[in-house]
Amino acid sequence: MGIQFGLPAELLNIKNSLVIFGGSFNPPHNGHIIIAQMVKELFEKSDFHIVPSSIPPHKEVEVPFGIRYELTKIAFKKTGLFVSDVENKLGGVSYAINTVNHYKKTFDNIFFLVGEDALLTIEKWYKYEELLNKVKMIVYPRYKNLEVIKRAENALGELSSSIYILDLPLIQISSTLIRERLKKKLSIYGFVPDELIPYLEEVYGAR
Repeated sequence: MGIQFGLPAELLNIKNSLVIFGGSFNPPHNGHIIIAQMVKELFEKSDFHIVPSSIPPHKEVEVPFGIRYELTKIAFKKTGLFVSDVENKLGGVSYAINTVNHYKKTFDNIFFLVGEDALLTIEKWYKYEELLNKVKMIVYPRYKNLEVIKRAENALGELSSSIYILDLPLIQISSTLIRERLKKKLSIYGFVPDELIPYLEEVYGAR
């Protein structure tokens, strides 16, 4: 059936499948929304869950889960996409493998959507070998950095066959950029949904 947007076409029509879009969403922004909508359109027959991390394993996040979860729900409200609090319910550090094992009780096939930056440290993820044996990892490009992709292939060996790089427009808005602009009292109009702006100014402006 060929390749569509960097994916074997047969992957887009698998029954009883779920796309997990995880991240700290610290804060959520229009880049997240664009990515989610484009990938959901590809996997139109799959369920799609946006999953904010409760306690991210690879970074310090000062804003508590409850606030980030509510902000993410506001951000995605108009899209109709589901925002899950599963990682908070599971408790402890939000390791991807624990989330996948939870969803494997319901779905036969899991697609794990991450940003390109994840390839820089993927072999350091908790139980990464088990994870890549249980999911297809879908990578949304930020820079289409071939060196980053090659590095991941070298580090993972045969496991890299579980990773697919999407061929979609680059989205370079980042949560780091939003936080920096808020600290400097710069406008974030156009970077996030309008209705989110006053909440983000309150939560992040003083940090």
